[in-house]
Amino acid sequence: MIKKVKSAISDLLFKRIQRNDRAMTPVNIKKAKTVGMIYKADDEGVAELVKRYVKHLNSYPCKVSTLGYYPGKELPHDVMPKLGFDYFCDAQIGWNLKPAGVEVENFINEPFDILIDTSLVEDKSIRFATVESQAKFKIGYSKLSYGDFLDLSIQLPGDVNHRELMKNIDRYLHLINK
Repeated sequence: MIKKVKSAISDLLFKRIQRNDRAMTPVNIKKAKTVGMIYKADDEGVAELVKRYVKHLNSYPCKVSTLGYYPGKELPHDVMPKLGFDYFCDAQIGWNLKPAGVEVENFINEPFDILIDTSLVEDKSIRFATVESQAKFKIGYSKLSYGDFLDLSIQLPGDVNHRELMKNIDRYLHLINK
Protein backbone atom coordinates (compact mmCIF):
# COMPACT_ATOMS: atom_id res chain seq x y z
CA MET A 1 0.00 0.00 0.00
CA ILE A 2 2.83 2.42 0.83
CA LYS A 3 4.37 1.77 -2.59
CA LYS A 4 1.07 2.66 -4.27
CA VAL A 5 0.82 5.90 -2.30
CA LYS A 6 4.44 6.82 -3.15
CA SER A 7 3.78 6.03 -6.79
CA ALA A 8 0.61 8.15 -6.85
CA ILE A 9 2.41 11.09 -5.20
CA SER A 10 5.29 10.71 -7.64
CA ASP A 11 2.90 10.75 -10.59
CA LEU A 12 1.14 13.82 -9.23
CA LEU A 13 4.43 15.69 -8.79
CA PHE A 14 5.61 14.57 -12.21
CA LYS A 15 2.48 16.00 -13.86
CA ARG A 16 3.36 19.38 -12.37
CA ILE A 17 6.81 19.47 -13.93
CA GLN A 18 7.12 22.19 -16.52
CA ARG A 19 9.49 22.03 -19.43
CA ASN A 20 12.71 23.61 -18.29
CA ASP A 21 13.97 26.70 -20.04
CA ARG A 22 16.70 25.16 -22.12
CA ALA A 23 17.48 25.77 -25.73
CA MET A 24 16.99 22.52 -27.63
CA THR A 25 19.95 22.14 -29.97
CA PRO A 26 20.27 18.99 -32.11
CA VAL A 27 23.90 17.88 -32.28
CA ASN A 28 25.58 15.26 -34.42
CA ILE A 29 27.33 12.70 -32.22
CA LYS A 30 30.65 13.41 -33.94
CA LYS A 31 30.41 17.10 -32.99
CA ALA A 32 29.16 16.67 -29.43
CA LYS A 33 31.52 17.74 -26.68
CA THR A 34 29.59 16.15 -23.80
CA VAL A 35 27.26 13.15 -23.73
CA GLY A 36 25.26 11.85 -20.78
CA MET A 37 23.68 8.40 -20.58
CA ILE A 38 21.15 7.24 -18.02
CA TYR A 39 20.21 3.60 -17.59
CA LYS A 40 18.95 0.97 -15.19
CA ALA A 41 22.17 -0.70 -14.12
CA ASP A 42 20.80 -3.87 -12.52
CA ASP A 43 20.47 -5.53 -15.94
CA GLU A 44 23.93 -6.88 -16.81
CA GLY A 45 23.16 -6.91 -20.53
CA VAL A 46 22.17 -3.24 -20.51
CA ALA A 47 25.18 -2.29 -18.37
CA GLU A 48 27.49 -4.08 -20.83
CA LEU A 49 25.85 -2.34 -23.81
CA VAL A 50 26.30 1.02 -22.11
CA LYS A 51 29.98 0.29 -21.37
CA ARG A 52 30.61 -0.70 -24.99
CA TYR A 53 28.78 2.37 -26.29
CA VAL A 54 30.77 4.63 -23.95
CA LYS A 55 33.96 3.04 -25.28
CA HIS A 56 32.72 3.73 -28.83
CA LEU A 57 31.87 7.35 -27.97
CA ASN A 58 35.30 7.86 -26.43
CA SER A 59 36.75 7.45 -29.93
CA TYR A 60 35.16 10.86 -30.66
CA PRO A 61 36.46 13.99 -28.98
CA CYS A 62 33.72 14.08 -26.34
CA LYS A 63 33.42 13.55 -22.60
CA VAL A 64 30.92 10.85 -21.67
CA SER A 65 29.22 10.57 -18.27
CA THR A 66 26.77 7.89 -17.22
CA LEU A 67 24.29 7.59 -14.38
CA GLY A 68 23.13 4.10 -13.52
CA TYR A 69 20.24 3.25 -11.21
CA TYR A 70 20.33 0.16 -8.99
CA PRO A 71 17.02 -0.71 -7.33
CA GLY A 72 17.85 -1.73 -3.79
CA LYS A 73 18.95 -0.11 -0.56
CA GLU A 74 22.64 -0.03 -1.52
CA LEU A 75 24.92 -0.56 -4.47
CA PRO A 76 26.15 -4.12 -5.00
CA HIS A 77 29.64 -4.76 -3.61
CA ASP A 78 31.09 -5.40 -7.08
CA VAL A 79 29.94 -1.99 -8.37
CA MET A 80 32.40 0.80 -7.82
CA PRO A 81 31.80 4.27 -9.22
CA LYS A 82 34.67 5.32 -11.46
CA LEU A 83 35.47 8.19 -13.75
CA GLY A 84 32.44 8.80 -15.98
CA PHE A 85 30.33 6.10 -14.31
CA ASP A 86 28.17 7.22 -11.39
CA TYR A 87 25.32 5.34 -9.72
CA PHE A 88 22.40 5.88 -7.41
CA CYS A 89 20.19 3.46 -5.50
CA ASP A 90 16.97 3.47 -3.49
CA ALA A 91 18.73 4.99 -0.47
CA GLN A 92 19.08 8.18 -2.54
CA ILE A 93 15.43 8.29 -3.59
CA GLY A 94 12.99 10.44 -1.65
CA TRP A 95 9.46 9.64 -0.51
CA ASN A 96 8.20 11.02 -3.85
CA LEU A 97 10.45 8.60 -5.81
CA LYS A 98 12.60 11.52 -6.97
CA PRO A 99 16.34 10.77 -6.86
CA ALA A 100 18.64 13.03 -4.88
CA GLY A 101 22.30 13.05 -3.97
CA VAL A 102 25.44 14.64 -5.30
CA GLU A 103 25.81 12.26 -8.26
CA VAL A 104 22.23 12.79 -9.42
CA GLU A 105 22.32 16.57 -8.93
CA ASN A 106 25.61 16.88 -10.82
CA PHE A 107 24.23 14.79 -13.66
CA ILE A 108 20.97 16.75 -13.89
CA ASN A 109 22.74 20.13 -13.79
CA GLU A 110 25.36 19.24 -16.40
CA PRO A 111 24.43 20.91 -19.72
CA PHE A 112 25.22 17.87 -21.88
CA ASP A 113 25.13 18.36 -25.64
CA ILE A 114 23.28 15.03 -25.81
CA LEU A 115 21.43 13.01 -23.15
CA ILE A 116 20.63 9.39 -23.98
CA ASP A 117 17.97 7.61 -21.91
CA THR A 118 18.24 3.87 -22.56
CA SER A 119 15.00 2.97 -20.74
CA LEU A 120 12.51 0.69 -22.47
CA VAL A 121 10.24 0.41 -19.44
CA GLU A 122 9.45 3.46 -17.39
CA ASP A 123 11.17 3.84 -14.07
CA LYS A 124 9.80 6.69 -11.96
CA SER A 125 13.23 7.63 -10.60
CA ILE A 126 14.97 7.66 -13.96
CA ARG A 127 12.20 9.75 -15.51
CA PHE A 128 12.83 12.58 -13.04
CA ALA A 129 16.54 12.63 -13.85
CA THR A 130 15.86 12.62 -17.61
CA VAL A 131 13.15 15.26 -17.59
CA GLU A 132 14.93 17.63 -15.22
CA SER A 133 18.26 17.31 -17.04
CA GLN A 134 19.69 20.53 -18.48
CA ALA A 135 20.91 18.64 -21.57
CA LYS A 136 20.56 20.52 -24.85
CA PHE A 137 19.27 17.48 -26.75
CA LYS A 138 17.49 14.49 -25.20
CA ILE A 139 16.91 11.20 -26.98
CA GLY A 140 15.16 8.00 -25.88
CA TYR A 141 12.36 5.51 -26.47
CA SER A 142 9.05 6.95 -27.68
CA LYS A 143 6.69 4.72 -25.68
CA LEU A 144 7.73 6.08 -22.30
CA SER A 145 5.16 8.29 -20.60
CA TYR A 146 7.69 11.12 -20.55
CA GLY A 147 8.42 10.78 -24.29
CA ASP A 148 7.00 14.27 -24.80
CA PHE A 149 9.94 15.66 -22.83
CA LEU A 150 12.42 14.06 -25.24
CA ASP A 151 13.64 16.05 -28.22
CA LEU A 152 14.00 12.93 -30.35
CA SER A 153 12.03 9.83 -29.50
CA ILE A 154 12.83 6.56 -31.20
CA GLN A 155 9.90 4.41 -32.22
CA LEU A 156 10.61 0.73 -32.75
CA PRO A 157 8.24 -1.86 -34.22
CA GLY A 158 7.54 -5.25 -32.68
CA ASP A 159 9.64 -6.75 -29.92
CA VAL A 160 11.94 -4.09 -28.57
CA ASN A 161 15.27 -4.73 -26.92
CA HIS A 162 18.05 -2.49 -25.68
CA ARG A 163 20.43 -3.47 -28.46
CA GLU A 164 17.92 -2.32 -31.12
CA LEU A 165 17.21 0.90 -29.26
CA MET A 166 20.91 1.72 -28.86
CA LYS A 167 21.60 0.89 -32.51
CA ASN A 168 18.82 3.24 -33.65
CA ILE A 169 19.89 6.00 -31.26
CA ASP A 170 23.41 5.81 -32.65
CA ARG A 171 22.16 5.81 -36.23
CA TYR A 172 20.00 8.90 -35.74
CA LEU A 173 22.69 10.74 -33.79
CA HIS A 174 24.99 10.26 -36.79
CA LEU A 175 22.36 11.63 -39.20
CA ILE A 176 21.58 14.84 -37.30
CA ASN A 177 23.10 17.97 -38.88
CA LYS A 178 25.27 15.89 -41.18
